[in-house]
Amino acid sequence: MKFLSPVLITGASGFVGSHLAEALARRKVKVKLLVRPTSRLSFQPTSWMELCAGDVTDLESVKKAVKGVKVVYHLAGVLRGADFKAYERVNVGGARNICAAVEAEKGFKRLVYVSSLSAAGPSPKGGEIDETVPCHPLSFYGQTKRMGEEVVLSHGKKYEVTVLRPGAVYGPRETDIFEYFKMVHKGWVVNGGDGAQRVSFVHVSDLVEAILLAAHSPKAKGQVFFVSDGRSLDWNGLSALIGKTLKKPYKTFNVPLGLVRMVASLGDWVGRWTGISLLPPIVSSDKVKEGGASGWVCSNRKIRGLLGFKPKFDMEEGIRNTAEFYQTAGWL
Repeated sequence: MKFLSPVLITGASGFVGSHLAEALARRKVKVKLLVRPTSRLSFQPTSWMELCAGDVTDLESVKKAVKGVKVVYHLAGVLRGADFKAYERVNVGGARNICAAVEAEKGFKRLVYVSSLSAAGPSPKGGEIDETVPCHPLSFYGQTKRMGEEVVLSHGKKYEVTVLRPGAVYGPRETDIFEYFKMVHKGWVVNGGDGAQRVSFVHVSDLVEAILLAAHSPKAKGQVFFVSDGRSLDWNGLSALIGKTLKKPYKTFNVPLGLVRMVASLGDWVGRWTGISLLPPIVSSDKVKEGGASGWVCSNRKIRGLLGFKPKFDMEEGIRNTAEFYQTAGWL
């Protein structure tokens, strides 16, 4: 694969963005990183990287950052917010600014927008969804990521665009699913509900490869793809796999979703008034909306068939790889 260069990544200070930046730099691609002054990178920038001060909500800084680039990988977004407007400002407004900025760039090739399975909505119990299923997002996050998709796809006649919807992404440096590793390590796991909700997962390294395929394959033009390893696992199964990998026994406690909603609402209220989060990142009112869904399982047949995507990590190997990082880095 011949890689287009230079490129711009938004959201490089985030989990997936950091891995994408490193992967492109290893391939000797000139990478511009749109980074807010308050952001902290989880990796050491190399000579192939250029830091561009700015924010996706600031159109002028975006215009400066996209100068001369061939591809924009738009990953920046808000995962948690006080209300709908907080999500909309970044997830929708940021997409609009990116689209507007690249429109005037000569030689620009493709915009890859990394969305989320949350934008599509849940899957039926015991089933899965594919790209033909109408979207029914449940949360503010999912709704605004879907709105961001619509913004990007509406520009498809002006330049090439591709949208990716990953399932639950895990791997080295991830901090949300890491909560399950911490709980298993401590010997107890708390589930919201019965832990039987099935979810599609994808290792961050496989997602990065899918992003690169989406940027460089002619067949990806104007397309939307789900990205997963092709399997699904419920939260009880995830805990069991982590326990087996860490060689740790643990006990499971299931908390009724109604009680979780009450605790999450209280935590949100305290956070808004004090600026201090009392709960783990995976426990918020917006996140709990998705916790009661029947499932979050998506098909990866389209991206396999059209782009030749081949995940290298199944869950067993992926969890082992992730656990090794947490242990080596001193997170566990």
